[in-house]
Amino acid sequence: MALGLAAGVLAAPLWFVHSPAMPDYPAHIAGFALIAGGAKAASPFYAVHWALVPNLASELIVPLLAQLMAVETATKLFLSVAVALWVLGPAAIQRALFGTIGVAPLAAAFFAYNANFTWGFFNYYFATGLCFLLFAAWIATENRRPPAALAGFALAVAALYLCHLVAVFLLAVMIAGFEGARLWTARDFRLMSLAKRALPVGAIFLPAAVAFLFFKPAGVQGGQIAFDFADTVGDRFSAAIQLYYSEPAYLLTGALAILTLWGLLYDRVRIHPAMKPLVIVLSVLTLVAPEWALGGWGVHLRLPAVLGAVLFASAEMRLSPRAAAIFGAVLLLLAGFSSATLAGNWLGYDRQFSEFRAALREIPAGSRMLTVLDGDSLNDELDPTPDQPYWHMAEFAIVDRRAFTPLMFTTRGQHVIRVKPPYQNLAAASAQQGSPPDVAELADLAAGADDNDPDIEKVFPYLRRFQCHFDEAIVIRGKGEAADVPDFLTLRHEGSFFAIYDIHPTKACSQR
Repeated sequence: MALGLAAGVLAAPLWFVHSPAMPDYPAHIAGFALIAGGAKAASPFYAVHWALVPNLASELIVPLLAQLMAVETATKLFLSVAVALWVLGPAAIQRALFGTIGVAPLAAAFFAYNANFTWGFFNYYFATGLCFLLFAAWIATENRRPPAALAGFALAVAALYLCHLVAVFLLAVMIAGFEGARLWTARDFRLMSLAKRALPVGAIFLPAAVAFLFFKPAGVQGGQIAFDFADTVGDRFSAAIQLYYSEPAYLLTGALAILTLWGLLYDRVRIHPAMKPLVIVLSVLTLVAPEWALGGWGVHLRLPAVLGAVLFASAEMRLSPRAAAIFGAVLLLLAGFSSATLAGNWLGYDRQFSEFRAALREIPAGSRMLTVLDGDSLNDELDPTPDQPYWHMAEFAIVDRRAFTPLMFTTRGQHVIRVKPPYQNLAAASAQQGSPPDVAELADLAAGADDNDPDIEKVFPYLRRFQCHFDEAIVIRGKGEAADVPDFLTLRHEGSFFAIYDIHPTKACSQR
């Protein structure tokens, strides 16, 4: 009952707002609308191209639900289930390990609010919740896995592969760690014993491995691997628990870490022997995970919350019934505080998003829109404003005005939405190109020059001479003084935190 209450409390902020302030949320909503709408949502700029892409959890589920309800409602339902999986999955693991559920999974529930959730990494977040349940099922069936059960696991792993590739890797690490611990405990290293444990594992991952080898995603083939340990070491700790975007719960994360260390030292916390190697492996992977891999950014953000959830799922707290009840009540109160904090933050952004979407009514349907950041205004010394929640805000115009934006999720081999010709050259081609330019870069972009700014060549090559291809510029501003814009931009609408400018072609456009 306590876990169910925690799941409901933590999912509640999704239902208090129209648009959660996740940076990736508007782009996801636009994709779902294009998929679910069919011919009704036909766009002059985008088309749906289905492929065996291991990043499809929300693209398969949300449009299906949207046949029965609004796309926004279907998305919130999908995310609510994902939150519940993060809360109940670790509890299922503990039930499979110990035969009962103690108070520790309530502590694991805090890791449901992590960087992957607050950024809006829908597919990975949902798939990892499924991964917890599949791992719990594997433990629970340790002594009874007939061929039919293995076939069921193989189908489940194949479905997990479609949801997200990294979740399959996580499940493989979890099962390998568990099976390795069992072998070590039994001290039976005969070839037959090794085969008895290894062959079923290989069998359930075989369909996913075949799909990966023969239908390898494009991002895997050409994606770079970058670690950047010096710049990401802080992110690895802050990603574990976040009350909302850009607000890591350092005190809560630190308190849980200290509690665990204290419990281990004074024999109040016991980690299940079969899980100790896995906890160690996940700790190492959390420290060494790259920032970029398989064509995607944020790989280093994926594991910290998984480590925390698995650690508390594996922990047995030796408390008296009274102490356990008090501790559980405190954890539920903290969950309520976390939920209220997130809801309060999202309500502020929701008002801004509503204002922006109302202003979109002034924009002609089918406009080509460009998001621009006013960096000096956003980075005001007295009151800086995070800009990432606005990166994909213009994608609401795809839903509302059948518009085009260059930052829509259309990377080949990673998404099923594609840009129609002749607009491919006007869109970001990879995650490396997935951020908006600054106002200060517009002059060089308009001139097609990259001598003064290397980002124009690496990050914004599709925006060269943007004034020849785009109709509207959405300039995002903070609380600082607004920067000047080029003369060929004329103000159409002034909002409380943004401005919409009409873009006029220059002489350079006729000379091309």
